[in-house]
Order: sequence, then structure tokens, then C-alpha cells
Amino acid sequence: MTAFSGIRVLDLSRVLAGPFCGQMLADFGADVIKVEDVGGDENRKWAPVIDGQSANFLSVNRGKRGLTLNLKSAAGQEILAGLVRKADVVIDSFLPAVAERLGVGDARLRALRPDLVHATVSGYGHEGPLAGKPGYDLMLQAFSGMMAMTGEPDGGPVRAGASFIDMATGLLAFSGIASALYARQAGKAGGQHIRVSLLETAVALLGYHVPAYTLGGKVPPRDGSGVWHIVPYQAFATRDGHVLAGATNDAVWQRLCAAIGADQLAADSTLATAALRIANRDRVIAALAAIFATATTAAWVDVLEAANVPCAPVNTLAETLAHPQVAAMRMVLEVARRDGGSMPLVGVPLNLSATPAAPGGAPPRLGEHTDIILRNELGFEAARIAALREEGTI
Repeated sequence: MTAFSGIRVLDLSRVLAGPFCGQMLADFGADVIKVEDVGGDENRKWAPVIDGQSANFLSVNRGKRGLTLNLKSAAGQEILAGLVRKADVVIDSFLPAVAERLGVGDARLRALRPDLVHATVSGYGHEGPLAGKPGYDLMLQAFSGMMAMTGEPDGGPVRAGASFIDMATGLLAFSGIASALYARQAGKAGGQHIRVSLLETAVALLGYHVPAYTLGGKVPPRDGSGVWHIVPYQAFATRDGHVLAGATNDAVWQRLCAAIGADQLAADSTLATAALRIANRDRVIAALAAIFATATTAAWVDVLEAANVPCAPVNTLAETLAHPQVAAMRMVLEVARRDGGSMPLVGVPLNLSATPAAPGGAPPRLGEHTDIILRNELGFEAARIAALREEGTI
């Protein structure tokens, strides 16, 4: 038994955040119908395209059924209404004006299904001067201040390598939907409109940087691989790569120095406390860099782990995915393809002991399940489905 078995979801969202939320619901047993315009989610076209399918689309759409639908047509609106009446959850990522124009505003959806759980994902939020502005992950990395604090001290702002604001927003939408479904089942509420945005996610992810500024006036500088308030705590070049090493308190600083043979640093009273190491950052980093350059990454990891010093190799993506710990946590799954083969996709980052995830098959081809959904869910005959296709509704 999975947590959301029996729950029906219409996923009208596109790109990453909303679809990732829908995929998580599907992973935990919900019947998720991916509703796309006849031209498809723009995410299907983003590089790299492998065997005719975008890696971007594949990453957030497994376990769903695929339906194409022209929401600008009267027939498309009729089909949408029929599906909404049978749905527990609707996910969309339309701007407010577009949602109203396409008939997926909350008031209209709630008129069709009063106890509906409706989740809307936006770029900048549902109110305020930028409520009508579209947003993508990289735009919010820039807008939120994250890019300004990311990069080398003498360089320009840098993008984080992964679209983590998008993905975190999807997880927040998932948790909001789970909360709303619980409240509905417990009789605490009927339907609810859940609204999440990339902006709210990004500001929340700023975490301790917010009070550091609001209470202490500290604007975080660009510190490369390190952080300004803990020294050392960054990546150092080794003989064959890089190792991350840190001294998160004064006792760890002493263990770090002893482990790498830096007796002079350990005995230096001007570096004995966290505040003093911050004040003498350049001197500390230069001394450690010279030492770490003398051996391999693997050798340093062994030494530092033995001394209980925070550390990690700076892995490539290939090294991460090949690591036995990633395998042990089942974070790369072989997902069944339609042709009988399989494809490795990212696993489920949430573990439930009694109702674990049961990831479904490969993401749907564009409109792959349109006919069967219209036939089984709405009772359409073959002739009507053919006519809808001819007129461009599906």
C-alpha cells in the first residue's frame, strides 16, 4: 500500500517545479495525469535530448499518464471540467491572468469540485507588483541574492550548478498537498488552494543569511567554495583533484592541524579561536592550501575521516552516481521503458517505513494515454475521440 493510492491528480504544470511535485505524488501511489497542450511541455524540447526525449522532461515526469488538451477550445474546456470533477488534486503553473483565461482559476475549479486540493506554482508569488511576472530558476537565483553571494571573491556572480530552487519548490508543493489532503480527510478543511513560488522558496533557502543581515547588517560576500563565517571550511586543491575540509569549531581546528601535520598552525595563538581565524583568513587558507597540494584527494579523505574532521571529496557527477552510498540509498532507479528495457532515473528522496514509494514507469510520450483516458474516465466513443483529434482539441 502506498500513501496516495486512490488519489487522482491532474498535473497541468510545466518545466520542473510543478512536474516534480506531480512525480512525487505518483511515486507514492497517486494516479497522475500529465495534461499538456497539443504542442507539449516546453521542457520536452530542452537539451540534452536523448533518444527523442529531453533529460529535463524525463527527470520529473515518471509514473504519469499523458494527455494532450487544447484548453483554448470549448471542447477542451468540457473535457477539463469532466476530469476536474473526478480529481482530488490539480497542479498548475499558469500566471493568474492566463489561469483565468484558460478556465483553471481556483474559483472555477472549486465550482466543479468544492473539496479540490488545488496547488499553484508561480515565479514571484500570488500578490505584489511582480505577481504577473513569469519566473525560472536562474532568474530567481539572480533576483534572490543567491548569485551575488556565489562565485570567487574576485569574480562575478555565478549560477549554482543544479536547478535547486525549482526542485525545492516542487517539494514544498508536495508537502502542501499532503498537508491539505490530511486536513480534508481529518475534517479540518474541505478543499484548499495551495500557492508556492520560486521567490518564496529562494528567500526561505537563504536561511541564516537573512538574520545575519537583518540583525547584524552582514551582506554575504562571494567566498568561492567556502563560507565567510567558518575558517577553514572550503575546497582545497590536491595532487589529483579537490577535497573539502573544515574546522567547524576550535576543537576540530586542533584535530585538523594534527591530522595534516600542521603543528605550527595548531600552536599559533593568533589562530586559536574561530574569530581569529576569520580575521586571518588569507593566512590560514594559504598555509593549508600548500599542505593539501602534496597528496591525493583519497589520501586526505582517509586522514581527515580518521581524525573526525568534516571533509568530502569534490566529486564529479559520474563519481557521485557510481558511489556505493548512492546505490545503497537507491537514488538511481532503473525505470521500465515502454519497449521492455529500462532507463536509470533519480530515485525518491523520501523514505516512509509503512507506505514506501513505488515509482512507476517511464515518463509518457506526448499524448500517449489520451485515448484511454478519454474513453475510461469520461466514456468517450472512438468516433468522438477521432473528431476531437481532427479539430485539434487533443
